[in-house]
Amino acid sequence: MAVSCSLNATPTAPDHGDTLIVTYQVDGNDPIDPQGATVRGTVVVGGATYNVSTDITLPGTPAADVEYGTPTCDGLTFAQGASGAEFTAVVP
Repeated sequence: MAVSCSLNATPTAPDHGDTLIVTYQVDGNDPIDPQGATVRGTVVVGGATYNVSTDITLPGTPAADVEYGTPTCDGLTFAQGASGAEFTAVVP
């Protein structure tokens, strides 16, 4: 799955003195579960071909690490909010 990222602001039209909350959203950074697979091959013995196979389990992959940069906007100073993806600023 492709990774997509966005930044959302609440409220979208703040008044003076309001606290603006911006939150990053990351979609598609999902872990991959272990998966079964079959390895196939052939063996030729005395001119006779034998099809052989074995089942394996390929390892999964954890979700990638995510780091969030502090947002910027002229006239606003953002601070870390309640989560790593959230930042706040008071509108002057």
